[in-house]
Amino acid sequence: MLVIGVDLGGTGARAALADGGHLLAQSELLGVTDRAQTVIDLVTELLARTHLSSVDAIAVGATGFVLTGAELRERLPHKLLTHAPHLLLCSDMVSSYAGALGLAPGVVLAAGTGAVALGTDLKGTWSRVDGWGYLVGDFGGGSWIGRTALSAALRFADARPGGSEPLLQALKERFGEPAALVALLRDRPDRAGVMAGFVPAVKQAADDGDPVAGEILAEAGRHLADTAVAAIVPGSPRHIALTGNLFQAGPALTEPFQTALAAADATLRPALGSSVDGARLLAVAARTGNLPPNTPCEQFTSS
Repeated sequence: MLVIGVDLGGTGARAALADGGHLLAQSELLGVTDRAQTVIDLVTELLARTHLSSVDAIAVGATGFVLTGAELRERLPHKLLTHAPHLLLCSDMVSSYAGALGLAPGVVLAAGTGAVALGTDLKGTWSRVDGWGYLVGDFGGGSWIGRTALSAALRFADARPGGSEPLLQALKERFGEPAALVALLRDRPDRAGVMAGFVPAVKQAADDGDPVAGEILAEAGRHLADTAVAAIVPGSPRHIALTGNLFQAGPALTEPFQTALAAADATLRPALGSSVDGARLLAVAARTGNLPPNTPCEQFTSS
């Protein structure tokens, strides 16, 4: 069965064409501005490289699809159903789930700039926890760590309790004086990414023995564990797989995270694959009619 899976992010996209479990071609585009056209271009390129005119199904997992997927819904079916009789559109959280756990019950926690967990019993119940954005949510994610650490740096600059001199020094090295940071965050549309970019400095400070930085990472780990555990659907296995690069922050974050999971009787499972792999798996399930009940995806078929 020929399928194409697409992982559409905010600034880049990846896609793969496979025959069953055999990968035939893959491609990547960076600097995405027109998200719908990016998907169309990737599909067209993969078909041309494999000398195919069509496949059996295409699945797209897109960042922010729930809130900003209108253009994808409007443009992609018209273009892609000429290349496949089945098209599946969903959040990249769904494709990440399928990539990490396959079509098995459990929870997948995605931790990068943001933080969100998706759990299911695969019997019809799906549970999404956090992912509310850097202003009011994403607890324990990269933007949360960066914002909390920058606040601790400013506390030290103000001689308030709870501040961190190493974090203030890191702030100055990266952004200049505190006023320059405030001006940057005021003017930049990608504030969450700017703050998440401070995570390596927090890790370094923690590795060098700064207790404030260490506690910020520990608290982040506990927040992430809370998010993952809250997404477990009652009666389903308490298995949790991880995606995203935040856990590269090291033991200061991962050890409190794992301790909190163990206290909640939850166990970690290694991720089986990527969001692209998950999109391919969902494409096969859509083609064969084997999508789990109430899978949060939108299906389109050619007439």
